[in-house]
Amino acid sequence: MVDFVKYQALGNDYLIVDPRDGGAALGPEPAPEAVRLLCDRHYGVGADGLLFGPLEPPKPDTPVALRIFNADGTECGMSGNGLRMFALYLAEHHDEQWRAGKPFTVRTPGGDAEVRITDFADGLVRVGMGLPRFTSVEGSGDSGVGAVAVPLAGDGPDALLTVTDLHLGVPHTVVFRDRVDGGLAHRLGPALAWHSRHPDGTNVEFVRVHDDHTLDAVVWERAAGYVPASGSGACAAAAVAYARGFVRREVRVRMPGGDVEVTVAQDGQVSLTGTAREVMRGVLSPSLRTELADRRAVPVASGRRGT
Repeated sequence: MVDFVKYQALGNDYLIVDPRDGGAALGPEPAPEAVRLLCDRHYGVGADGLLFGPLEPPKPDTPVALRIFNADGTECGMSGNGLRMFALYLAEHHDEQWRAGKPFTVRTPGGDAEVRITDFADGLVRVGMGLPRFTSVEGSGDSGVGAVAVPLAGDGPDALLTVTDLHLGVPHTVVFRDRVDGGLAHRLGPALAWHSRHPDGTNVEFVRVHDDHTLDAVVWERAAGYVPASGSGACAAAAVAYARGFVRREVRVRMPGGDVEVTVAQDGQVSLTGTAREVMRGVLSPSLRTELADRRAVPVASGRRGT
């Protein structure tokens, strides 16, 4: 028996803890402090986040419930990369039909996602991410896509940025630029992610239109900071680019960690296709189990919400 399984998708890594197996170390309700310790790269196992599930024994034709946590202990509504990892884990451990490509549904706090493994050997998974909801500067629902000017501190060309906000399981802010790189994300990402207009934070995608079927993107997440790739971030970038007429319905999104394919259907629903793979299975030491139990006994909630 193992306490956790570790997966990565385009350099974005998650620990999967099954409540019925290794879940004893976290208990039925993972405390933020315990999640932080387990995900810490120096004092714990190390990961960008934690996938806690399945919450109940998986059954055919029944949604499989999952909770998603960031490395800082906050809970996350939706993760495109995380869903691909969890789908592969379920297919290997619970249902051979899923491994063979039968669609199934994963239920997250951010909504239901239909997933289908298109190539189990290569770890290729397609995830339905849902219908993006574009939001105005006040955060109210808006049927159309728009852009707003956001002032930042300081002078120069970055003192006023044109952005588009949307919600796709979690909040996103998309910024189009002629050039995108990690330096840009580090320079402007924190200010946008925790701008006063987003009291709960937002995930920021800096996007360059390469051509009508290719986007380049770098991502700064509100809970994790700079990440090599983001599944939901790629979907947000493609959804805005399509709505603004920059790209076609099928888009390749290139990120430092790798590429994913995003499709915008006729009804606006967004789906994501990309790879993931298992990298580790592990058993926690008795001393780490004891420390996790101690932190679980006195949970301390994070002041910020997750990705």
